[in-house]
Amino acid sequence: MPERRRPEPRTFVQVARRPALGVEVSTGRAWVGVDQQVGHGSADALFALTDEQYAAALAGEGLGPFEGECWRGEHDDLLLFHPGGGSWTPERWSPARSRMLPTRFEGELWWHLDALGEPADSPPATAARALAAGTDTGTGATAVFRLTGDGAYPRPAALIGGLGPGSDRARARAVLGEPLAAEGDVHAVEGDLVRLGYADGGLAVVTLERPAPRPLPAGPLGALLAVVGEPERGPAFRAAAPLADGAHRRWAVSSGFTRRLLAFADGTEVQVEDGRVLSVRRPAAALDPFPVLGPPSATVRDTGLYRFGDRDLLVERAADGTPRALTAVLRGVSVSSGLHRWRSGEFTLFLDVLDRPESHPLVAHVRALPGVRLVLRRGLVAEAVIGDRGHRAERFAAFVDGMPAAPARADVPFGRPDRRGGRDDLRAFAQGWIHVHCPDGDTVGTVAVTRQPPRID
Repeated sequence: MPERRRPEPRTFVQVARRPALGVEVSTGRAWVGVDQQVGHGSADALFALTDEQYAAALAGEGLGPFEGECWRGEHDDLLLFHPGGGSWTPERWSPARSRMLPTRFEGELWWHLDALGEPADSPPATAARALAAGTDTGTGATAVFRLTGDGAYPRPAALIGGLGPGSDRARARAVLGEPLAAEGDVHAVEGDLVRLGYADGGLAVVTLERPAPRPLPAGPLGALLAVVGEPERGPAFRAAAPLADGAHRRWAVSSGFTRRLLAFADGTEVQVEDGRVLSVRRPAAALDPFPVLGPPSATVRDTGLYRFGDRDLLVERAADGTPRALTAVLRGVSVSSGLHRWRSGEFTLFLDVLDRPESHPLVAHVRALPGVRLVLRRGLVAEAVIGDRGHRAERFAAFVDGMPAAPARADVPFGRPDRRGGRDDLRAFAQGWIHVHCPDGDTVGTVAVTRQPPRID
């Protein structure tokens, strides 16, 4: 009997992305990622750092020749993880997210800020709790970290890169920017408050606080913000113009990525994943007159951040201060305005309804499309089929934009099938399989998007 694989006890939390830095939290050992070739690609091998090296790297001081030495195999005794065998990252891996605004500093503080007010079992709260190792004495919307003495944070110099224990107020201003005028030693970071406590002129305590949320603004802007975090095709989605009935293309990034881009004719872009809306980006000219928002929670160069509870609004302005574009995004989620556009069409809808309950608004939308047959098992969508219920030309042409209304086998534009039979092609996607059946071996008869691959001859 083969030996059962032991579960991986180690958990790696990434703190910075370039270079990749983080902590293996079961031991508290810091690490750096060193790029290694893996097959035809590359991924990071993780090498242990001393706390001093880690703090210096987070402060922007670099690691000198250490990374090159690791790459040449001179520190294999410090290797914590090597990519390979189908695993490009450790089994238990919490990646650092890219921020919507450029940051002034690196450090573990970002995980703790993202965890404020989050459920205890959420990914940010879980990672933050592991990093703190029981030293956070705050509750809910606050977090308190002592940097010295009993109960001190395990890596006090890594909480805020470049601002370690004993730092003075001048150093705090250099790292965090000017404090809020009315608050003394309180600095604003992405709309949250970082309160610094000093002992004998040196930094000793860091307290995080989340201010009370602002209510959503009224009018079209409030309607757009209300969409974020809600189900695609749900009531909030249908209530927001131009999302309700606006013509759009629904783009997939790749066959292995589940995020979608909904691109509307007026320039509006909506990113969705797992059946909910992550962000809405619109040209500012679409909101005329542009609403008065008051002072932003944070500003970096030409972009201001406005926080409305669990929804963020980023407003990009031209050199003269005129609003140019706005992005409503779920707090704690990062989106890119340059999302890759690979293929578009209804195939993305059919993949996205797999394993969703019949009650989900997106399932109701797909069910209402003429010629679509949904197969449910135990109340969840198991299959979406076109070609056997009429409206063949309409559905085939919409399945992938640019595909003919009467397609031949070679017209399905997804590249070489993963499995091929005499009359059937199967292609694997992240959420399921696309099964193209050709009764005569060439003309497409039906297309089924299914969770499990069928047997083919």
